[in-house]
Amino acid sequence: MLIKLLFEMIILTSNNLEELLTPEIAVSAVRQAFSLFSSSRIIQPQRQVLTIKGNWWGIMPSYWDKSVTVKIVNVIPENKKKGLPSVQGSVLLFSPDTGEPLALLDGTTLTAIRTSAASVLSTELAFGGRNIGTLGVIGAGMEARYHIKIASGYLKFSRIMVTARSSHVQLAKEFGAEAVDLETLLRNSDVIFATTSSSTPVVLGKFLKDDFHISSIGAHTPEAREIDDETVKRARTYLVDSVEAVSKETGDYIQPVRSGILKQVIEIGEIINKGIKIERPSIFKTVGIAAQDNITALTAYEEAVKRGIGIKVT
Repeated sequence: MLIKLLFEMIILTSNNLEELLTPEIAVSAVRQAFSLFSSSRIIQPQRQVLTIKGNWWGIMPSYWDKSVTVKIVNVIPENKKKGLPSVQGSVLLFSPDTGEPLALLDGTTLTAIRTSAASVLSTELAFGGRNIGTLGVIGAGMEARYHIKIASGYLKFSRIMVTARSSHVQLAKEFGAEAVDLETLLRNSDVIFATTSSSTPVVLGKFLKDDFHISSIGAHTPEAREIDDETVKRARTYLVDSVEAVSKETGDYIQPVRSGILKQVIEIGEIINKGIKIERPSIFKTVGIAAQDNITALTAYEEAVKRGIGIKVT
């Protein structure tokens, strides 16, 4: 049952969310979100996408019987030059019963945590457990950092490698990982998290092992790719967060379908709800859905109320 604060709203900062959304809690939240979405128990109207000063902005509403959320999020690559995360956003959580605003959450951190948790969840499902061998992370921004943090607290791996155009040496040092070139990472990783803003493929099938799992969170437009055709051809299972969303928003789905090399996909929520065993090699393509924000925000709010965390606004 939804916990509520009479006449009070709370603000949950980035630090609050890191404390509240542990890897276990975050992965559990996105598991529930995907399950609810694929069983049509949570409604998310199509996101409104805007282009403002050449940058991508999204307005993402969703609701079910326990919570209503609206997220405004953007992707501004030039932020990296200013020392800012390329993804910015805020999430507002409402009670569906009274209409009261319950919480304002830092959408940048919430997005990073729920996205990372989705990649980790897809990996657990693909391997039927948490032991995965070698993990490779492509990228060195905020998403890469949170992918490593959530994975390190949830999955069990023997080795972790990081590569990017820049900054990956420092990121690798921060987490005790190996800074390597792209080919080395692709050749040696059992699981690869692609977390880039690249518009051309960084996951190249000719270098991959016979068995692999890829989670790709980039390529936000129909023209952009993170995964090349060879990788798609080799995959036995192609998972998505939402067929409707990927069919409109990412070249990693649109282009292989158009060329005829991708004929069958399945939503991760259906995998969860039906207990389907994933055949590897596998790919999980996620563009992020509002259901993830809703359930992760609600989970963080309920945890915050229980623990007395957050800034109260009366």
